[in-house]
Amino acid sequence: MPSRRTDHVDDPRNWPLWGRAWVAFLVSAMGFMAQVGSSLINPCYTIMAKDMNITVEQASYCTTIFMLFSGFVPMLIVPYSNIYGRRNLYLICTAIAAAANIGSGAAKSYGGVIVGRVFYGIGGGIPLGIGAATICDLFPQSERGFYMGIYTLCVNNGPHLAPIAGGYIALNLSWRWCYYIPGIIQAGFVVILFFTFPETLFSRTEFSSLEKTPYVKKLLFHGKVLRGRSVFFPKDFLAPYRMCQYVAVSLPAVYWATANTYGSALFALTGSRIAAVQYNFNVAQTGLLMGVPLTIGCMIGETSAGWLSDYILNAYARRHNGVRKPEIRLVLLPGCLFLLAGVFPYGPLVQGKKPWIDLAICMGVAGVGVQMAATMVYTYTTDCYKPQSAEVAAIINAYKSIFAFTIGFYAVPFGEGAGWNVSFPVLGTVNSLFLLGIIYLWFNGEKIRERQGRPHMHDDL
Repeated sequence: MPSRRTDHVDDPRNWPLWGRAWVAFLVSAMGFMAQVGSSLINPCYTIMAKDMNITVEQASYCTTIFMLFSGFVPMLIVPYSNIYGRRNLYLICTAIAAAANIGSGAAKSYGGVIVGRVFYGIGGGIPLGIGAATICDLFPQSERGFYMGIYTLCVNNGPHLAPIAGGYIALNLSWRWCYYIPGIIQAGFVVILFFTFPETLFSRTEFSSLEKTPYVKKLLFHGKVLRGRSVFFPKDFLAPYRMCQYVAVSLPAVYWATANTYGSALFALTGSRIAAVQYNFNVAQTGLLMGVPLTIGCMIGETSAGWLSDYILNAYARRHNGVRKPEIRLVLLPGCLFLLAGVFPYGPLVQGKKPWIDLAICMGVAGVGVQMAATMVYTYTTDCYKPQSAEVAAIINAYKSIFAFTIGFYAVPFGEGAGWNVSFPVLGTVNSLFLLGIIYLWFNGEKIRERQGRPHMHDDL
């Protein structure tokens, strides 16, 4: 049941397009910077390990610990975002992320760096957890695919672009500046957000406590945006978990967890080792190999994702009395095969000591599939359950982040032990098995949703 516009001026969907686009840009930029801050250190593991007298595997935990905390913390924040609004959470958590990054850069011990990364996961995870919900606040279903595609492109490409810059930063400054620089940028975001990011939470029935409030006063910290509600423990904190029972959420979330991990994180966490041992690359060259192919691949993927999904959905609606069936979003499913086309040959090429350009091509092809999968999963699930989009986005982010967290423990040992020609095809096969769940939804998703019914949680959002 698509949510409707109201005739209220303060309804975000009634704002001018430039205002909605600006907020979508800020959300996308925050998601991008959260990921950059998590991955800028990736090509510098060997340098950091030598400097702090730790192993390369221990250095990689600086990335994986962020994945873990950025995955489950938004699950605890969602109940507050549906009552106290999105703006305050973005402000507070971006400030935490900035301080945590700077703290990690200044830490004198490995333990201090890790503590900073824990807090960075807490602060940086918010735009990853409720960013998709904010996009849903701003745009109706007919326009959502384009802007959701931009958001997912920024979130996906953060870890891809970061190693490119990270290598040169470490080469010319220090690995510590891989923490300082994103911290400084995020501190700047706090200022921009304070002055230019309005509240997007709005109820179709209760409306907003900020209505008719002058813009300057809206910049101040307020209490509840929706005053008729309260946070109840444990009921409200279990809301995201309750969404796991819906097949149209759980199957895409599990699929996306494997797609992101084996189509993106896998390359990032093995690339530093492969580039150094097999190709004798320095940190700058390693960053280029890890970043450029995936970035280009994702950009190519998005050129045929968000806007195309909207176009096909709206064409379907014109032929079916304005009904926009969420399963039409799954038309992007064939594009997910690009991920498998890139992952399967990558390992055998590494094992055969083929030129690095062959590896780069495989990563680029996989990037196309990763981006099309991301746009498809986020648009489909939030179309199915728009009022619960914050819970849905938090679940997807949690599955993705926690599953990616585990790869730091087995990606390199599996590849070096069994052989890269075994590990990559095996992990690609795992992803292909979960793709079958998306195919199942293409044929049966509407029937399953009708049978399971709607979750009766804040249907007015």
